[in-house]
Amino acid sequence: MAPSKLSANGLQGKMAFLREDLKHLFDDKGIDASAYEAVVDFRDPITRYSSLSGYLFNIAFLRAAFDPRFTLHDMRPSLDEPYGITTRWTMSMRFTPAAVLPTRTYWNPTITFTGTSTYVFNPLSGKIFRHIDTWDSISNQEFFSVEGFIDFFKQLLSFYTTPDLETPEYAVLRRNRDYEVRRYQPYTTVSVNPAGPGFLGIGALARYIRGDNDQAAQLAITTPLLSDSRGRIRFVIGESDLKSFPSLPQSSNPSVSLVRQEGGVVAARTFGGFSTEEEAARQLDELRASLERDGLKPAGQTWTLARYNDPATPGPFRRNEVLLPLRDFDIWQ
Repeated sequence: MAPSKLSANGLQGKMAFLREDLKHLFDDKGIDASAYEAVVDFRDPITRYSSLSGYLFNIAFLRAAFDPRFTLHDMRPSLDEPYGITTRWTMSMRFTPAAVLPTRTYWNPTITFTGTSTYVFNPLSGKIFRHIDTWDSISNQEFFSVEGFIDFFKQLLSFYTTPDLETPEYAVLRRNRDYEVRRYQPYTTVSVNPAGPGFLGIGALARYIRGDNDQAAQLAITTPLLSDSRGRIRFVIGESDLKSFPSLPQSSNPSVSLVRQEGGVVAARTFGGFSTEEEAARQLDELRASLERDGLKPAGQTWTLARYNDPATPGPFRRNEVLLPLRDFDIWQ
């Protein structure tokens, strides 16, 4: 029998290879096809191929039709495959044809999956002969998963709209069927506290960004409008303004202040329509129940409502979210 080309040290080398190779999954360079056997068993919940040519065709199809963005979060030796490596990733895709259609204002969906990929290596050749994907958003991972197919098309037919404005930067770490877990980068807001009944503080914030400040400077409109359970209303200060001002303008209104937000890991539940207080509270209850179901821990009781659209946007196309900080989140949990 031929000796194995894989040892514990060899598997570490394969992990280093995958970290580099997966950077090119959807770019012009592409993955290194020589690292795969001619017969590759590839499966995800709605796709299956048994050859390297089919595997490469699937990658090319996704790149042409969906403009995918792939983020590798972590990897480790597989728990149930002695010659396997399991990765944790996020893939977000824009349906390319939607961007050129006249309906793009109200239909330009982003399709996001998070999950695992297990790469299994032939111990004799050192090449990949099996690649199995799972998705966090479904229970039935076996091909052909009707649940997976429905999940894909629900996202494809989503009409939530996000204005083309600056917004806080975040990465989706996990997308479950009814919420996302995100890691936000730090960002700056202008805040009024307390806002008072009916969000009266919006006027003070609007005057600030329109020039009612010590530099008489107008700031860029951003999204979303943030309001939290402590009564604070916040506008996001865009990165373009942070870079263009040596120091940000100060408000003459003592109730208006600039606040640097820490960022961190947050659970987000998205919903449409007009975000009344009653609907936001109902969505928050649903989010809390989902987190308890999945064993995730909120970091306190404070929560935030994010509203992305201007008042003229029709209800079915509006994007709203309830956001709840998490503690002790483990991407492998």
